[in-house]
Amino acid sequence: MTVFKHVLVVAGARDVTPVLRRLNPAVSITTLVATQRLAKVRHPTECARVLALDEAADPQEWVAVAQHVHRRQPIEAVGAFGEFDQDHAAAIASALNLPFHREEVIAAVYDKVAMRRRLSAAGVEEVPSTTVSTVGELRRFADDHGLPVILKPQCGTGSLGIVRVDDLTDLDQGLDRAVHSAPPGSPVVVEPFLTGAEVSVEAFSERGEHRIVGITHKIKDDNFVELGHVVREPGPDDSHVVAYVRQVLNAMGITQGPTHTELILTGGGPRVVETHTRAGGDQIPALLAAAAGIDLVELAVRQVLGERVLPRLDALLVAPDRPRRVGAIRYLVPPRSGRLVSVEHTGHAVSLPFVTGCALLKDPGDELITPIRDSVDRVGYCTSVADDSETAEEAVRRAIDTLTVTVGAT
Repeated sequence: MTVFKHVLVVAGARDVTPVLRRLNPAVSITTLVATQRLAKVRHPTECARVLALDEAADPQEWVAVAQHVHRRQPIEAVGAFGEFDQDHAAAIASALNLPFHREEVIAAVYDKVAMRRRLSAAGVEEVPSTTVSTVGELRRFADDHGLPVILKPQCGTGSLGIVRVDDLTDLDQGLDRAVHSAPPGSPVVVEPFLTGAEVSVEAFSERGEHRIVGITHKIKDDNFVELGHVVREPGPDDSHVVAYVRQVLNAMGITQGPTHTELILTGGGPRVVETHTRAGGDQIPALLAAAAGIDLVELAVRQVLGERVLPRLDALLVAPDRPRRVGAIRYLVPPRSGRLVSVEHTGHAVSLPFVTGCALLKDPGDELITPIRDSVDRVGYCTSVADDSETAEEAVRRAIDTLTVTVGAT
């Protein structure tokens, strides 16, 4: 491994500081983060410096701050391990002539319409997609491509602002809901509603080579908020998915690091929902590590530190003593709206067979909303690892059913 003395970590979504320290105890870490996400910076005292800028600051200001640090202490590597601020990381890496995703790659990953254009230009798939701001524009799209359609933010995460419209009489209301629930400043995109099972695919890339290491089967509610999933390694029946994701990554120009690609398995084959230049959220990396021994976050950190990681990953994939199991997660949703009073029996839930953990995402006094609107409305989760999907999924169902949520008045 190359021994870098100074690494810039942009944003603070993942707990990578202990991993950096374990792999290179002498490393100096500078963290640059949006003020809106400053609370997500873990172990700040382990950093040489933690610097924060408003997320709306001019991108060149982010670059200027990094260049100032670079003059005082040369930055030798740039890493961004979460969803946010990868555009800033790409601009900084370009200015400092350091490895990272190219700026145009991150721009296309962040922009769902630009992603569709890239995939179409490469001959991977043709899914109509455009931004709409009026009911007339939405009606013309529905006339051209049929119903149902899906409305979603052009740039957004966490199932926020996703609206399905099935009838022409609902176009006005659907667009209004999508506009008001989208992140500020994000246009609304319309696409045909893709029918089929939803999966996400975890991959790791290096120098343009891709390894597909995990497939996650999703369980969602009527508002497209994820209620649970099952994580496993690809099997012989997944060859079409594996080949398709490789095509997607090549078309997007992704050459390094972990990726998380969401697909609908339609009758005409896989179709992309979106892709991300990061490992998946919702505990997918932890489940994959526990079930299959593949730690995507550690691989990403090793790569940022200068190590060639595909040889390590390839050796791990064929190791005879590596676990080959299945991980599952199930989320706890509020029984009704109000203020959270307590969640009881977590100890009992964890003691059940195959259950590996339970965690709460809300504190007493937090407001609960039902039906939930996006992933931040979930109350908690339980995880499991077992030899097969059915056992793992049943274990987390039993664990969630064990929990008792008490809700008070708002």
